[in-house]
Formats: sequence, structure tokens, C-alpha cells
Amino acid sequence: MACSVNYGTLIACFFVISLSLGLVVLMPVLVALFASPSSPSFSVNLFHNQTLNLTRANGNSPTNFAIHFDLKLKNENKAIGLHYPDQINITFSYFPNVSTLAILADYKLDSFYQGNGKTKRVRDMVETNGFPTVLEGTNMIVFRVDLVGSFRYKKVGTKRHKVELGCLVGVDSTTSNKMQKGFIGMVKPGLDSKLKRKPPPDPP
Repeated sequence: MACSVNYGTLIACFFVISLSLGLVVLMPVLVALFASPSSPSFSVNLFHNQTLNLTRANGNSPTNFAIHFDLKLKNENKAIGLHYPDQINITFSYFPNVSTLAILADYKLDSFYQGNGKTKRVRDMVETNGFPTVLEGTNMIVFRVDLVGSFRYKKVGTKRHKVELGCLVGVDSTTSNKMQKGFIGMVKPGLDSKLKRKPPPDPP
């Protein structure tokens, strides 16, 4: 007696088994993507496409100059978007000596949304309210860029995460050449973030 085979049932069983195996394989990946999201990364190219002249001519010292910059904000998450709900504040300073930061200019970036794995570029310039001097005892001008803001993952029930990052950029005062080329990653500030901040001194 011939056995009858219900092919519809076999196909349905095969589909269910395949789906179950697929979920077993994908589950760790999904958990990794959604359960432990990464913080965004920030980097800056200071004096982007800019010819620098930071020398001081005797009797004709400049009182300010322009800083061109290229800021890169990258969402490191492939499956989660980011909200930047607050204004991002960027401060440009320099070190006249090892115990003081002199503020040159401030820049503000309005709140925005950043999609999964997207990178935002901000190319702009600021006019400074002073002219930098060399770091005391060296022939270097040492600039500092600070970024303060917050972000929130595009997930239900997530809170704001504060961001306080910074980086240093050295420039040879004789040649006006940058010591570091291209983008510099911004990291959590060290002890120098606690230094006294003040407006730049008047030019001599």
C-alpha cells in the first residue's frame, strides 16, 4: 500500500525549523546591537584648508585671527539612531603657560538627529577674540579644542548621556606648521581640563 505524503505539511515544518534556527543565530547579534550600544565618536581637523601665519611682527602684532575647522561626529551604532537634544558647545583655547587656558572663541552647534551608522561633518570658521602666544619656555603654540554636549539613544526609556571631550593641537610658532596632520580624535580631558580659564592676554 503506497504511503501518501503531505508536502504542504513538510514545507510548513521546514519553514518553521529554518525560522527557528535563523532566530537562534541572529539573537546574539541583535542583543549585541541593541543591548550594549556604543557612544558616538568625535574628531576635529583644526585649521582645515587654511594657510596659517601665527608670527608676530614687531610693532604690528595682530589682535585676532580666524580658525577654520572640520568637525566629524560619527554614530558608531549600525542599528540605533542618536538624538543630540541639547546645543553642542565647542571652545577653542590655547596654553600661554602650563597652568592656564586662554579662551579664543566659542562655537555652538544646534540639536539634531543622527541616523544609524551615519557621520555628520561640520566645516566652519570662527573669529577669535585674541591672538595666541607660545607656550612659556617653548617655541610651540598649543591649542585646545573642547566639546560639551549630550546625546540619547533612539530607544524607549533611554536617558541623556553627557559628553565632555577635548584634544590638543600643536603648531610650530616659527614655521606655523601643525605637528599633527588631519583629524585628531577627541577624548575625555585629563588634568588640564581643570586649569583656570581666562580671556587671552593683550598682545605686547
